[in-house]
Amino acid sequence: MKQPLCIIIHGFAENPWEVEPLAHALEHSGFDVITPLLPGHDRDKKHMEKITARDWLQAIEKMVTRAKDDKKEIHLIGFSMGAMIASIMASKYPIASLVLLSPAVYVLTPHVFKMRWERFHQRKKRRPEDDDPELLNPSQFTQKIPVANVFQFRKVVGQAKRIFHNIHVPICIIHGKRDETIDPKSAELIFHAAASNEKELHYLPHARHHICQGDERDKVIQFVTLFLNKHRT
Repeated sequence: MKQPLCIIIHGFAENPWEVEPLAHALEHSGFDVITPLLPGHDRDKKHMEKITARDWLQAIEKMVTRAKDDKKEIHLIGFSMGAMIASIMASKYPIASLVLLSPAVYVLTPHVFKMRWERFHQRKKRRPEDDDPELLNPSQFTQKIPVANVFQFRKVVGQAKRIFHNIHVPICIIHGKRDETIDPKSAELIFHAAASNEKELHYLPHARHHICQGDERDKVIQFVTLFLNKHRT
């Protein structure tokens, strides 16, 4: 009997490091797990500039259709922009369930600016020996993100916002209340817009954007594992 497949999609201008703890936990729970690197996210700025929203979507679509052809049970998990890509796929293909982590709907809001200002001051007070999850990322982009790619990111978000009402599969949404990148209201919008009969919405009171790497990652793993086990066959 084939193991259920989890395709976990990372966020914009980042890499699978963002979801590593969750990926490892799901593997230990008996899931087959794929954490693809989206096209252009190999830290090469010149390569990144040539990549479009279609490239990101097609890369994941190929994985979904290949798994579907292999008769695999598919669970899609997306983080930030990856959540938008996962949502688009869930509106097009028959999958078992959908998990959205820090979904990227609302980006520039008063809440986001407030959290960034707060974090800026926290970092100024941080001791050198204190760990910062984002600084521990070994594959972060070291150069500014090309403006053209920011536009492509917005295209993905725009497309996803138009299809939430076409999502009918069981859906679990998790968001940090102190997210400094994406407004937590994004999770609420999707929760109400999705046509799914089975929905879960979890807020983490102290978590920032990288919920799979932060202090509340164990809660994320617990929520996701329980949800997937409920919907695996």
